[in-house]
Amino acid sequence: MNEWTITALRDAYRAGEVSPVEVVDDALALIKQWNLHLRTYLHVSERELRRAARESERRFRFGDEIGPLDGVPVAYKDLCYIPGTPTTCGSVMFEDDPPADAVSSVWRRLDEAGTVNMGKLNMAELAMGPTGRNKHFGDPQNPWKQGYVTGGSSSGSGCAVAGGLALAAIGTDTGGSIRLPAAFCGVVGLKPTNGRVSRHGGMPLSWTLDTFGPLTRTVADNALVLSAIAGADPLDASASTRPAPDYTRALGESIAGVRVGVLEGAALGGVSGEMQTAYAEVCGALERLGARLVAMPPPRAEELEELANTIFKYEALMIHGERLEKYEDRVTPEILMRLEAGRGVHSAEYRTALARREALIRHYESEVFSAVDVLAGPTTPTPAPSHAQARAEAGGLIASLTRFTRWVNTLGAPAISLPWGFTEDGLPLAVQLVGPDFSEAALYRIAGALEEESGGWTRSPDFKSFG
Repeated sequence: MNEWTITALRDAYRAGEVSPVEVVDDALALIKQWNLHLRTYLHVSERELRRAARESERRFRFGDEIGPLDGVPVAYKDLCYIPGTPTTCGSVMFEDDPPADAVSSVWRRLDEAGTVNMGKLNMAELAMGPTGRNKHFGDPQNPWKQGYVTGGSSSGSGCAVAGGLALAAIGTDTGGSIRLPAAFCGVVGLKPTNGRVSRHGGMPLSWTLDTFGPLTRTVADNALVLSAIAGADPLDASASTRPAPDYTRALGESIAGVRVGVLEGAALGGVSGEMQTAYAEVCGALERLGARLVAMPPPRAEELEELANTIFKYEALMIHGERLEKYEDRVTPEILMRLEAGRGVHSAEYRTALARREALIRHYESEVFSAVDVLAGPTTPTPAPSHAQARAEAGGLIASLTRFTRWVNTLGAPAISLPWGFTEDGLPLAVQLVGPDFSEAALYRIAGALEEESGGWTRSPDFKSFG
């Protein structure tokens, strides 16, 4: 399990080299051995997932395979509503709630694709926190190095995929919450275009900024999962009716002539030396592959981030405010402080932020993505900080770690985080590609070419430092 990718597992299933039951048994063994140390899973329904694995095995035996995700172990951030499963959203405010009547559309589509639901994953409390730490359920550990953060808020999602405790995980991204754990854990994470994936059946944090997306070990695996979950949903009015393609078809195509906006000089201020080296290597790889580099820092990124903060504060309090009045004592102080900040945002200021957001979206469409096809930069300015640093610098890290991700959520644009090597002490490094709305296929094509150039997924954490 620790060495599989989805595409390799699919071929092995078809050849009869391994069965879904064996793969699930292996994943369960890893969970039982390491979850206490990693703090990745919050809920595992062993009986249910074994049943699903047996059904998948039976389908392969009789040639009734559903598709490329049949028998693939998938796990979910614990804000997805799944039948018969509690949903905490990383908070003890919800620990007494019965399972929700709503069902996550993402879960339903993956269930229909034959995947095996491995369970619910740890996350930052109320999906608020770029480090992914959680005082209620334990701080998830970076699978590459004990004592370091996974990134958040989809912390368990990044850890599970990197560590082989699932081959794909669903996360959500409001300011970088898929891309940060993908970067810190060394996996591929995609934030789709707003509306590309239904949000029905998931606990919201911001109606304007939230997106659901996949974390996987490879670009091809990510494209497979997005192909299964993307598309219109009558249960979600915000879901786009634009047809979703088979994203795997974009893989392997040349990227010669692609125009890539890149960062230079002051735009890389505050970025660690090792991250700058990794980014320079990516730019060199893009040129070797025939792409044309254009110096272009993201225009008005600071303004976009300020708008994200205003929108987020207002909407998060609107969503959680009523429950907060009843369960204020159950919320950790730093999360409570961030929620309470919404009281300082008046409705007029919020409406102005939404209007300004629409203007900047139009600006990017007409001025930025007419000059370049994608923007490229580091996903984060530094590799994963330690838990000790995260505790000491909690407030400052929110702004610094989301510096390259949060502005993208204001636009609603798609973005992918791609692993690119490791630091000298073994922590992953990563780069981000951002494209115009509904350019996921192009992002996969470019990321896939870079992945092939780098050698792709070549090793897994060995957990020798844990225990």
